[in-house]
Amino acid sequence: MKEIEKLIEAFRKFPSVGPKQAERFAMYVMRTNPCEMNALIESIINAKNNVRYCSRCNNYSSDDLCDICLDSKRNRKYICIVENPFDIIAIEKTNAYNGLYYVIGSYIIPHNENLDFESKINKLKEILKQDSVEEVIVALNTTTEGQATALYIKKNISEYVKNVSRIAFGVPLGADIDYIDEYTLKYAINGRTPIIDRD
Repeated sequence: MKEIEKLIEAFRKFPSVGPKQAERFAMYVMRTNPCEMNALIESIINAKNNVRYCSRCNNYSSDDLCDICLDSKRNRKYICIVENPFDIIAIEKTNAYNGLYYVIGSYIIPHNENLDFESKINKLKEILKQDSVEEVIVALNTTTEGQATALYIKKNISEYVKNVSRIAFGVPLGADIDYIDEYTLKYAINGRTPIIDRD
């Protein structure tokens, strides 16, 4: 049926979803009772319409500032740089970190100008100029792009903050932060190491 085929194709557009998984999602939708499915649809629409980006750290938020930036109990001497808001969720589950965050949204791509990335780096510099931040922790994926981006960030912000470190211990090469179990991630944060320029 064309309707089912369209539904499967829609699910295949999701990250890391192959044909078989898309079929299972479609099967789940067809078997779920209408009330549950309507609740799911309503949740999706509500999130899309009401969730924005925090004006300070770029995390997801329903207001101008996210709950973490508004929390007076957070240690504002630390900023943890992540790729996306879901990395924040993963790190928060560890209970190993009580500082603030900053979402950069993407990685450095050689020979490819990324104005949004540069804008976020400039915004980060302004935050570091205004606040008394003692350490920036770079918690990016351990891919080649993640490593290159970590070095780029360090070079651009070292004028404004003394310590720039990177999570390392226990995180395998090429791993995505939001897929690492919370215990491994906790050790990675506690065992962070300084970022060293290789020039």
